[in-house]
Amino acid sequence: MHIRSPRLAAVGLWLTLLPAVTFSQPLPLTDGIVVTATRTSQDSASAITPTIVIDRETIAASGAHDVVELLRVHAGVEVARNGGPGQVASVFLRGADSNHTLVLLDGVKLNPGTIGAAALQNIDPAIVERIEIVKGPRSAQYGSEAIGGVIQIFTRRDDDGVRVAASTGAGSDDTGSVSARFHATGPALSAGLDVSSLRTDGFPSRTDSRLDRGFDNGSINAYASAPLGAFEARLSHWQARGTVEYFDFALTPVDQDFFNAVTAATVSGPLNDRWATTLRVSRMHDEIDQNQSADFAHTRRTVLDWQNDGQIGQAHLLSAGLTHSQEDVTAGSFGTVVDENTRVSSVYLQDQFEHGRHQAVGALRHVDHEAFGGHTTGEVGYRFDFDAAWSAHASAGTGFRAPDATDRFGFGGNPDLDPETSRSIELGASFHPGAHLELRLTAFHNELNDLIVFTDADGFTGPAPGRNENVEHARNLGLELSLRLVRAPWELAAEAVIQDPENRDTGRQLPRRARETATASLTRTAGTWRFGLDAVAVGERPDSDFSDAVIPGYAVVNLRADGAVTRGWRIGVRIDNLFDRDYTEADGFNTRDRAAFVELRYTREARAGRA
Repeated sequence: MHIRSPRLAAVGLWLTLLPAVTFSQPLPLTDGIVVTATRTSQDSASAITPTIVIDRETIAASGAHDVVELLRVHAGVEVARNGGPGQVASVFLRGADSNHTLVLLDGVKLNPGTIGAAALQNIDPAIVERIEIVKGPRSAQYGSEAIGGVIQIFTRRDDDGVRVAASTGAGSDDTGSVSARFHATGPALSAGLDVSSLRTDGFPSRTDSRLDRGFDNGSINAYASAPLGAFEARLSHWQARGTVEYFDFALTPVDQDFFNAVTAATVSGPLNDRWATTLRVSRMHDEIDQNQSADFAHTRRTVLDWQNDGQIGQAHLLSAGLTHSQEDVTAGSFGTVVDENTRVSSVYLQDQFEHGRHQAVGALRHVDHEAFGGHTTGEVGYRFDFDAAWSAHASAGTGFRAPDATDRFGFGGNPDLDPETSRSIELGASFHPGAHLELRLTAFHNELNDLIVFTDADGFTGPAPGRNENVEHARNLGLELSLRLVRAPWELAAEAVIQDPENRDTGRQLPRRARETATASLTRTAGTWRFGLDAVAVGERPDSDFSDAVIPGYAVVNLRADGAVTRGWRIGVRIDNLFDRDYTEADGFNTRDRAAFVELRYTREARAGRA
């Protein structure tokens, strides 16, 4: 089904789903603690910057096979996947480019120094505890890449007792998955281990081929922590390793091996009753090796991150810290070899103010980058609570992305590139009259400058001989509306975005970014069972700056069910693309037809104080 005006699709989704949840008794919304927006713990209901949270219960019930499937059910988090499982997936936040989204795993940057965008398609939800999504620039808190926003993925942890769990699943396209986990928490030592494996024959990733392209992924998540007096020491490791099959530009079937890993050692704790400190040393690996050629791309990054948080009086929470990273990039593509070491250091300062009905935040970061020198970014935000139900907020911030090693030294590389930069303004209001309803409206205006594009000698933008230049400018102006409503036994989450993502130099709509998107998730609880429907509507959008291809709009619906069948045993069922719609996320690439997946899970636990 092709939708040329997703306004109709968005209205249809809302009108169809709202009547179903207007009866029975209200249940409280679950508000949790979030940390990504300010690098400190905040109540999500009262934070200045709205944060989308995908919790563990939602992840388990979804039956998703990678993080990308979890993100695409939120409007304004636009996804373009080049085919099926394991294929490259681009994520666009608020009209920014796909490499303008910073991706963190337990606070460690995953974006590589080669292609910019993190390999979200390689992260198995089986090892994920929750995901936080913050839209808008966060360079003052995190540095480079955080122009469109930040996606932070938190791996599995347990609070107390012993937990043993295992699962197995199967489904369409000869898909099979297995996972197992062991977590134990005691007074002297806490430790956990998750292992998972996913294998699928997939489906033809290109529209002009009938050859299936498969994917296999084995993941490990391990951690151990112990008290050191008033402090806590933690060692953690996550990795994903596997192979993805795809087609090259000539439609030749090829495959590549991948390896992604993060290892971190962290010490944190209070210095006194008002100051706390956290010191983390991490090592990140992002590796791709082609099996039919000598091409490869490797990033290894070591980072020291030291953060200090102090309560000043009753109204101010001050955060200050420094980071230092050493990034080593080696790559070879189309005969061009990159071997580059880059040092980046930065210092940051943030003040959060809260008094009565007023909240404010101000943050600054100065980055000293070996390649382009110094760069300073900032953010200010303010929130006012009119009463217990109504509040309004405003914020402004700047962001930047440092050119990566491939931009500077790869094919068409230019060592004289400047950083890409952004300026953003956001105004919003929220209505939270009770424990069962939350409504948010946000307006935003983003300006993107000095965007890096590939141009020829005459300044023509396109896939022709030339080199990278800072020549393009873009703007995105939009409105976001979100609704959360809980009335037993129903839960509804709906989001809609209307925006105008425009290339200011050409006047064209930015590629693979729709002017209108809408999503809705409806869940009904019946005893130990949860039944759900997820709907996504996306408007038409151009595929590329280099062609006139336009990707038609679409609407797709997925169904899910999850419930207990006996003590310790649960079963999950998912049907993707329920109505078997033919739709496209990237021109020339297929998406999944109707498909079904079943997962059986077993959990055994002994909590503290229980047998």
